[in-house]
Amino acid sequence: MKDYWLIAIVVVLSILVGMLIMRLLTKKKHTEEISNSVIEAKLSECSDLTTCRLEYVDLVKYSSGTIPLMTKKSFTMIYKANIRAGIDLSLAKARVYPHKVVVSLPQTEIQSMEIDTDSLRFYDEHFALFNWTEKEDIATAMRLAKEDVEKNADLDTLAKQARQQAEIVVKQLVKQIAKDKEVVVE
Repeated sequence: MKDYWLIAIVVVLSILVGMLIMRLLTKKKHTEEISNSVIEAKLSECSDLTTCRLEYVDLVKYSSGTIPLMTKKSFTMIYKANIRAGIDLSLAKARVYPHKVVVSLPQTEIQSMEIDTDSLRFYDEHFALFNWTEKEDIATAMRLAKEDVEKNADLDTLAKQARQQAEIVVKQLVKQIAKDKEVVVE
């Protein structure tokens, strides 16, 4: 009977020691997974993160030449531009501390600025007999539209808004990886 108690105690102790070793190994494995390179790799997978879009519509007036009907031509054009702003997450840096993860994001940038050629509408057109080339006018109109967007669209506010959105998105993404650690995005 004493042998059965001894065997039972050894079996219970073995199970407890096995559970303790298993817990320590899984905890060690879990802490090893959360590293700078793991977080940076996950963020890099997202690459260009567009967090704000702006559809900008405006009017541009163009005039060229000096003599009405002979060399002076002009038109008014309405256009639509699509602007995207965000960050390149492949440039993000992460630092892992015992109770906190700090992610440093790169500067927000305007990722694209495209004039929608299907949206071009010309009004108040005045043609000139000796100064009329439609191909040049369209190229000029596109250039003027792009210059107008760069000058008049509030790109700074768009970039700030994109930054705020990026910080929220990155914080939520890193929280899933960092589990119980505090996540700070700067």
